[in-house]
Amino acid sequence: MVAISAFALLLVLASAFFHALWNVRLHAAPDRIAAMSVAGLVACLGLLPAIIIAPPWSVWPLIILSALSETAYALCLSAAYRSGMLALAYPIGRGTAPFLVTLGGWIVLAEPPTPLTIAGALALAAGLISIAVIGYQTRQFAAIGFAVLTGCAIAAYSLIDADAVRHVAPVGYLGAVLGLQGLLLFDVGLRGDISRLRQAVKPGVQIAVGSSIAYLLVLFAFQRAAAGRIATVREMSVLIGLLLTGSKYSWRIWAGAGLVVLGIILTAL
Repeated sequence: MVAISAFALLLVLASAFFHALWNVRLHAAPDRIAAMSVAGLVACLGLLPAIIIAPPWSVWPLIILSALSETAYALCLSAAYRSGMLALAYPIGRGTAPFLVTLGGWIVLAEPPTPLTIAGALALAAGLISIAVIGYQTRQFAAIGFAVLTGCAIAAYSLIDADAVRHVAPVGYLGAVLGLQGLLLFDVGLRGDISRLRQAVKPGVQIAVGSSIAYLLVLFAFQRAAAGRIATVREMSVLIGLLLTGSKYSWRIWAGAGLVVLGIILTAL
């Protein structure tokens, strides 16, 4: 398998920054589920011209599956942030996905991992496990569980989306997925409470901008490199997220972060 190109790597690193930025904003939001619902609806409106110009409806089953996975992701991520600190929930959630995506990319998309990809994923695992141990010691068990479920949802929609953008334009596809996610969250997560939507407009719009840019960059990267490699390199957002919080963390968290960096470098070679 050819190594990830410099352009694809640049797309993923830019995506990691925007992803970390909106996660920090989500963690601080008073009503996280409402903010995610607003974000999905606003992103859909912003991307509506792309949906009209390049309709993605030929892959409508993938749109539904992706939206369901994105809804599960939003619910689990919100629960993880409610139960624990971002420095715990974010790395575990992001770190669970690369292993599942690499395996799924091998089985579903015929993208067998190289020895370097495997070594990088193992280094990433070691770093994130060291962070999870801190969560165990501080009894943030619920946050760990919801973060792992978040990672499973990430793996699911990553594989679905990587397949979808081989057939349709990424921008219109993303708009359709996020719009359906926003509606599902409004119905399932908020039980149709419009007042919660109104109160979450400001953080929701901010999250919509950050998340749309972040995932559009990933979808374009999926068109240029293997899904497993793209998803793993994207986990650079773990380090960026820790930096953006402005908090001081123990040496064990930063040691784990160092292993994450090593894993990213090995995977990108």
